[in-house]
Amino acid sequence: MVKKIIAILFDFYEYILLLILVSVSFSILLINEVPRVRSLQGDIDDTFAFIHFPGIWINQLSGLLAENEVLKRENLQLTLQNIEFKEAYIENRRLKQMLNFLDSTTFELAPAKVINKGTTPIANSILINIGKREGVQPNMAVISTKGIVGKTIAVGDITTQVQIFLDVNFRLSVKFQNSRALGIMRWHPDGRAEVREIPNTVEIYPGELVLTSGYSKIYPPNMIVGKVIEVNRSENKLFQSVIIRPVVDIDTLEEVFVILSY
Repeated sequence: MVKKIIAILFDFYEYILLLILVSVSFSILLINEVPRVRSLQGDIDDTFAFIHFPGIWINQLSGLLAENEVLKRENLQLTLQNIEFKEAYIENRRLKQMLNFLDSTTFELAPAKVINKGTTPIANSILINIGKREGVQPNMAVISTKGIVGKTIAVGDITTQVQIFLDVNFRLSVKFQNSRALGIMRWHPDGRAEVREIPNTVEIYPGELVLTSGYSKIYPPNMIVGKVIEVNRSENKLFQSVIIRPVVDIDTLEEVFVILSY
């Protein structure tokens, strides 16, 4: 084995000697302080700099990926904060409207938040966060700053179920502001609020306001209910019917008032 190694070294001694001399030369160049040598070192570094490019690129890419993740998290946090600020602004605006409404009415009102919406076996209803503790009883009118919402039907200590005007069993005595005609408003499954059996001699026009009549122990008079959007009359009939669009949008309703007394 040793003889084979010696034979190989003897056969290739010229190449081995060259490699040793080149290595020594490079070592001398690297530790030499002579300006010309330093300049040569710089040229050598430039020539072989491409060897380092993959490592530099990988490090830069890793840094960019990490920075991108940080920016994503910060962007998400800012988005969430922006949503919270916007919600707070909108809620503050609604609460100001409620306070102004409280100041402008002589009714005894109990403000409440809507905590659930839906259809129950009893009625198409909403659930609000006040009850007997706040003086709420069944068959009290529920309104918003825009108009009539419904009436209380099931009252607990801290929550109350409210039958809303969208329920097919809901009835409301109304009057038309200009014509002074009276009628009973009811809601239909096809999405229409309608007043029937109005004498054909009464002139009612689209856009006319519809108000509570006051002929009720539940609803005070002159509360806004909606606007006329269609009048159906025929010369061959004694009565006409009127289609109404309620002013309150139940889908966007978040706060209401219960009228405790008026």
